[in-house]
Amino acid sequence: MFIVLHYSNILICWLFILLLLLQPGLAHEGADTGMELFIDHLFPYLLPYLILTQWLLRLTNVSSIPQHSKWKFYLQVYSLSALGGFPTGAATISFLYKQQQVTKKEAPLLLAICHAPSPLFVVGFVGVEILKNPNSGWYMLALIHFVNIVMLAIFILKFRKKNTHSIVSQQPDTVTSPLIESIKNSLPTVLLVAATVIFFTTISFVLTETLLRFVHQLPNAIMLSLYSLLEMTSGLDASQNLFANSKWLELIVITILSMQGLSIHLQVAVLAKEARISMKPYVYTRVFQTLLIPFLYWLIFISH
Repeated sequence: MFIVLHYSNILICWLFILLLLLQPGLAHEGADTGMELFIDHLFPYLLPYLILTQWLLRLTNVSSIPQHSKWKFYLQVYSLSALGGFPTGAATISFLYKQQQVTKKEAPLLLAICHAPSPLFVVGFVGVEILKNPNSGWYMLALIHFVNIVMLAIFILKFRKKNTHSIVSQQPDTVTSPLIESIKNSLPTVLLVAATVIFFTTISFVLTETLLRFVHQLPNAIMLSLYSLLEMTSGLDASQNLFANSKWLELIVITILSMQGLSIHLQVAVLAKEARISMKPYVYTRVFQTLLIPFLYWLIFISH
């Protein structure tokens, strides 16, 4: 099985290389689109949150919270990680695990739970620019965090009586400025996000435009799927262009926000692998939430 997967990946790489070589103009246009999406819609929301959360982590030693106060401990971890947007949660949990402030059993579950889009991204880009209604952005954001917090409560109930003597408080670095360290440590994450967004936007753009040369017109659902499965921001942008007047636009958008796309999942996977955190709970949680959150949104905000 591993050998088949290995050679399949090699074949896919060669196909994409040949496709880009045969379509240099499309590759250039797709890369420009990816750059524009990152600079206009991700960079302004990601960078400030990422630096501030990393800075706050260095100023706030969560391991100093008494371990009998599990609710306070984990809620603070959630507030420091899940509110920063993708992939700030993964970067935060990886940092806490490396600092031994969460255990090996806790880290994979927290990686899955402390994962949500940036409030500025959902309200600003999704609510204002795509849906033309900031309230819809707030509703989506509230629902995503509600599901996460319910899962966090279940997690706390599971771990509240666990012995956490293995957690060791790390002394803060007094030599280097916490702000400077936060900026330095945020740059690789920003670069990772930029690279994956531009790459997957380029691939999806070249694929769809190449297919259009053979079939002349693809169904909107297929075009949207090609963009959304690879890169969430591209999918959201495509949903605005393809389904602007559809009554299902809100449901489409919340589905894309829940599914998130391969680009974001790879960003999380890279950060988790660097810290040697298991991805299994994250994968199961993403599948579960992709099914649950759109259904709840339809049930609460659309069906009536």
